[in-house]
Amino acid sequence: MESPLHALEQAYRVAAEPVHDSAQKAPASVTPGKPYAPNPTLRWFYDRFFSHIEVDESWSAAVRDAAARGTVVYVMRSISFLDFLCLDYLVKQLNLPLVRFANDLGLWLLEPFGKGRRRWLRRRQIPEDRALRATLLDEHSALIFLRRPPGFARRPRRGERLDLDLIRVLVATQRASDRPILLVPQTFVWHKLPRGGPNTLLDLVFGPSEWPGRVRVLLQFLRNYRHALLRSGEAFDLRDFLSSHHELSDQQAADKIRWAMLRRIERERTIVLGPRKKTPERLREELLRSPRLRGQLAAVSRANPPSQGTMAEAEKILRKLAAAPDPLVLALWHRALDYVWNRLYHGMEIDRDGLRRIREASRHGTLILLPTHKSHVDYLVLSDLFYSNDLWPPLVAAGDNLGFWPLGVVLRRAGAFFIRRSIKGQRLYSIVLESYVRKLLQEGFTIELFMEGGRSRTGQMLPPKLGLVSMIVDAALGLRARRVFFVPISIGYESVIEERAYLDELSGKEKVRENLAGLVRSSRLLRSDYGRLYVQFGEIVELADSVRAVAGLPAGAAAPTSLSPKQRRTLVQSITHRAMHEIQRVTVVTPASLVAAALLSHRRRAMAHRELVFTASRLLQSAQRFGARMTDPVTNADGNLNQRAVEEAVSLFTRRRLLVRAGLGQAARYRVPDDKRIVLEYYKNNILHFYTANALLATAMRAARAEPVQEATLERRFLLLCDIFRYESVAPPDQAPSERFRVTLDQTLARGEAERQGQLLRPGAGQAGAALELHAELLRSYLESYRLTLQACRLLLEGDMTKKEWLRRTLALGEKSHLAGELECREALSRIKLDNALKALHDQGVLRMRSGGVLQLALGSNAADDLQQHEDAVARFLV
Repeated sequence: MESPLHALEQAYRVAAEPVHDSAQKAPASVTPGKPYAPNPTLRWFYDRFFSHIEVDESWSAAVRDAAARGTVVYVMRSISFLDFLCLDYLVKQLNLPLVRFANDLGLWLLEPFGKGRRRWLRRRQIPEDRALRATLLDEHSALIFLRRPPGFARRPRRGERLDLDLIRVLVATQRASDRPILLVPQTFVWHKLPRGGPNTLLDLVFGPSEWPGRVRVLLQFLRNYRHALLRSGEAFDLRDFLSSHHELSDQQAADKIRWAMLRRIERERTIVLGPRKKTPERLREELLRSPRLRGQLAAVSRANPPSQGTMAEAEKILRKLAAAPDPLVLALWHRALDYVWNRLYHGMEIDRDGLRRIREASRHGTLILLPTHKSHVDYLVLSDLFYSNDLWPPLVAAGDNLGFWPLGVVLRRAGAFFIRRSIKGQRLYSIVLESYVRKLLQEGFTIELFMEGGRSRTGQMLPPKLGLVSMIVDAALGLRARRVFFVPISIGYESVIEERAYLDELSGKEKVRENLAGLVRSSRLLRSDYGRLYVQFGEIVELADSVRAVAGLPAGAAAPTSLSPKQRRTLVQSITHRAMHEIQRVTVVTPASLVAAALLSHRRRAMAHRELVFTASRLLQSAQRFGARMTDPVTNADGNLNQRAVEEAVSLFTRRRLLVRAGLGQAARYRVPDDKRIVLEYYKNNILHFYTANALLATAMRAARAEPVQEATLERRFLLLCDIFRYESVAPPDQAPSERFRVTLDQTLARGEAERQGQLLRPGAGQAGAALELHAELLRSYLESYRLTLQACRLLLEGDMTKKEWLRRTLALGEKSHLAGELECREALSRIKLDNALKALHDQGVLRMRSGGVLQLALGSNAADDLQQHEDAVARFLV
């Protein structure tokens, strides 16, 4: 039987010169080479080292899909014998199309597919274009390296041509065949060292990290083989491309295809290694030299070019502002955080489907991460999560309060850039910050920012601060060639490390500024237990889609090139509100949040274990009907409440002294100390948004004292409650309060929680009606806090008062009311609730907030009577 090698030799004698432009089929005698068969030493090497390579989960599925549609051609960036060996091992292990051709690897006698043997026998080589064409026409797979690394150049040996354009051969072969050829771009990542930057002595001796010499390749492999990655880009259908580009010659088509492959390969490398490294000094110099920034600085200094003083101040701002990410620090930080997470938390539940969506979006544009902000841990979670999942960590917008030594130095090298807490009226600082953000987008960095500005002390999301988001949107609108994606992220905790600090702040104490002493004391945290940590990802919002929506254009239309100032404001508000709604939608229901909500909905001093389980089960069923996500421990196989999860949450609260337990097992009874109720409410508030609309309707219906009520009356009460809770919850975007009422009422009627009696409405019977009553109890503390605010407004009858003094006297008044039994919920004495109630009363025209933090009543001569009427209206909801 004629061997493939002999057949190729015969083909060479028939046509010694390769054909480049012709689409003629290779002679029948030309057959592709056999799959590569490593010798025993290499087989041991395969099994010893290559089994550790991490394969992209979608890679094998994508290759199989491509193989089902046509002939697969694997494409890599630059010639590497190590990449060839790894790919050969993986395709054999995963039963994927085997490689039967690879362009010259520079291994001389060790070349695969018979090339090395021919050199040993001093025979002329088969032209690579004919060998590749024969492989493809016989529907076998090939591997093509697009570039030769520096230093690879050598004299051609007999029968060889080093100037062959194999992509052009692919084009000619595809034109002669009806079977599609699918190019699968891929890359091996052997390390996470920065790309670019100044050359070192190591680079001069062994080649740069971008184009390493063979010795460096081997050393990098031996050092990092346990962490090596294979990343694959989207398959490129050559037949579809040629059919839609008839006007291109073979060479023109080959040039476009080569560029597309290199771009896809580079994109995959960028996902793991980040943008090409530029030193902080180089970024700063490029930014300060940019005509755009210099023009703005000239306007500030009223001199052209800008004055030296203005330039020096801008450079000083940049030095304090800019991040300086260091791969070595990131690697050490990752190891340290692994230890910290294992000490602090039982486990971390990650939305893996969301991570895959993020990886896919990062292939097409720049990511803007928009996580919740409930803890200082938030700064660390996403960076470490990205690093451990082979996504380059984001640059994080942090408050300058965290820039103290030594933490600030570490955080800056881990990717943080520090922003002043307030930049109002600081024109120069705003210009430099906006220019820096624009530069980060141009370079392709992922950016993480917290829309809420500061950490939430209540467990609920804070109203968004639009400043930095607006800067990013303005910068992105000017970068038409770059797609920008906003990623809503929910980070949840069963217990936050700032628990005690939040309790003090909510009780009226001043916030303590972060410092070195606090960092040293925080080491005690590692001896604590904070349950689980949860990260969930919402649907990604693309900027171009939002621009089209604001401009009133259909989904497939081109995004407009400019927007009016009003449209820009609407765009920013649309993005932030949609992101907040997505965050709330994907927030998970945890055992701790369910148990906290059940405990605080109980109005007697102690709660039996059976009643706790029953109430938590009701809340769980309601959350499931509202479409909430559940954590693994909270439900059993039947979807019902897992009682063990309740016991774990009770144990967590008991260990943290938030709950007092008397008795054991089913006979246990639980009591929440009055001074700890406000802490438990933090965890209840993590899931309160799922119940808010239903709870508002239930509270409006409760005011009827179980009597049937007209729908119009119920709607008026619902709208009044929406005004009261304006600053306590985030309403769904693009839904007016009246529409929210109708939607909530229809859903409540469908569930049987309310029912119609002719033209009247009343609570439903049995368990459904009881669930509605339970939802109303979730808002009691907020209504009591609002009523207390109205009562304390009488203090302003004596005259104007500073907000700080008013809050102090109001909290003292609330303490007396609580001791007298007039105020049931101790958690109503919250500085933030009182502050939100003041904002709502300001919107309703009850009081004014003057400059300097001075409060003033806005009512007329009958102010006392008007305040009493407002208070009576609220009291009707407190049954």
